[in-house]
Amino acid sequence: MKNLEDRPRPAQCGVLLLLALVAGCASQPANDASRAAASAPQAVPAAELRLSEFFKLPVGPRGLEPTDKLRGLAGKRVRVQGYLVKEEEPFPGLVMLTPVPVTLAELADGPADYLPPATLFAHADGENANKILAYRPGAWTLTGTLELGSREERNGRVSYARLNLDGAGSIKAPGNTVPVFLEPGAVEHAHHH
Repeated sequence: MKNLEDRPRPAQCGVLLLLALVAGCASQPANDASRAAASAPQAVPAAELRLSEFFKLPVGPRGLEPTDKLRGLAGKRVRVQGYLVKEEEPFPGLVMLTPVPVTLAELADGPADYLPPATLFAHADGENANKILAYRPGAWTLTGTLELGSREERNGRVSYARLNLDGAGSIKAPGNTVPVFLEPGAVEHAHHH
C-alpha cells in the first residue's frame, strides 16, 4: 500500500475528503430514535405530585376515588414529598411516604394502624433493594416511576400507589442530607412489653 504522499494529488484529495466525511458523520448529533434509546429514565423530567392530589375531595358515596392527575401520571416519572413512616419492623427495599408524620408499632398493634389513604409505597432497586432506608424525621422527596392498582406488599399491607425509585440519587432526605441505607441485621427493634 502506498503512502498518502506517494499518491497523485487528486487521489490525496479524495482520501482526505472521505476522511472528512467520515469524521463529520461521526460528530453529527444522533437522530431522535437513537437519542431516545440512549436517554436514561433520569433524563425525563419528573412531574410534581402531592400526596393531597391522590384522591378526590370530599369523599363521595362511592368512597375514595383517584384524581385525574394521579391516574394521568401512572407509568410516568414523578417527584413526591412527604414523611417516611417510622416503623418498628421496616422491610428491606420498601418505605412508606405519608402526608403527615406516622409511627407504626407493628409488634404491639399488628395491622391495626392509622396509615392515611394517601400512603405511597416506594420500592428501592439495585443494591439498595435488600437494605433498609434509615428513618429520619422531616420531609423527604422521592422520585421514580408511578405505578397504580391494588397489590399486596411484602409487609402484608395492600398498596394502591407505588413508586419505583430511580436509585439512591432519587431520594432526598430532610435538610438535603444523604440518605443512609442499613443492612437488615443492623436495625435494632424497640420491643415494648
